[in-house]
Amino acid sequence: MRVLFFIACLCLFQPVFAQRTVDVTNGDNIVGSSSFFTVGGNPFVNDKYVKLVDGSPYFSNEWLKGMLVATTGQEYKNLYLKLNLHTNEVLYKDDKNAEMVSTTPVKEVVLTDANGTNYRFIHSSALPQQESNPLKQGWYQWLASGTTGLYKFYNKTLSESTPYGSATIEQRIKTKEKYLINYNNAYMEISKIKDAPSILLNKKKEVESFIKQKDDKNTSLDDRFVALIQYYNSLFPTK
Repeated sequence: MRVLFFIACLCLFQPVFAQRTVDVTNGDNIVGSSSFFTVGGNPFVNDKYVKLVDGSPYFSNEWLKGMLVATTGQEYKNLYLKLNLHTNEVLYKDDKNAEMVSTTPVKEVVLTDANGTNYRFIHSSALPQQESNPLKQGWYQWLASGTTGLYKFYNKTLSESTPYGSATIEQRIKTKEKYLINYNNAYMEISKIKDAPSILLNKKKEVESFIKQKDDKNTSLDDRFVALIQYYNSLFPTK
C-alpha cells in the first residue's frame, strides 16, 4: 500500500527544466537532442522559439567599427561592435570573428559608420545625476557638451505574441526616442525645439531669438537640437 501511495505521489509532480530560447529570425531553428525531455512517458520540446518580425534591439544592425572605454579608464580600440539598447549589452567580434558579449564594465562606447560619422554613447552610471531623480539605466547618446549637455535616449520596448497554430513566438520592438537637456544639474526631457526657452530660462530671450532667426527646419531634429545647444553654450565664456 505504501509503495502504491508513493508512486501515485510521484505522478503528481513533473520535472522542471531550464528553457532555452531559440531565435529563428535568421534561420536558427535546429532542434537538438537536448531540446527533448520526457514527462510521464511523452516527449516534449522545452525550447522557446522566437522570431523578431518588427523593429530592432540595436542602435545599428550592422557591425560598426568602434572603441570601448572601461570603467577603469582602459580603452579598447579597433573593434567591431554592436550596441544592444534593449538589454544594454555591448557585443563585439573577437579575433576569430566570433560574436561575444562584453563582460567588462563599460562606461563609454564610440561607434563609427561607413561615412566616418561618430556616435558616442555614455552609460547612465557614468553621468552625473541627482539621487532624487535618477536617469533610467542604459546608454545615452551624447550629442553636445559644454555648460549644458544634450543627450538622446532610445527607449526599446519588447512585445510578444503567438500566431494561431504556430509554435514560434513573434517579437516586436518599438523604439521611442527622447532628448534630454542637462540644465542646473537636472535632466530635462524635451521633445520640441519651441520648448527650449521654457527650460533654458537664464538665456530665455537669446534662445527665443535663435529659434526665430536661425533654426533650420530643413535639417534633422538631431542637428537642430545640437545647433541650439551649441549656440546656448557659446553664450557663456570659456574658462
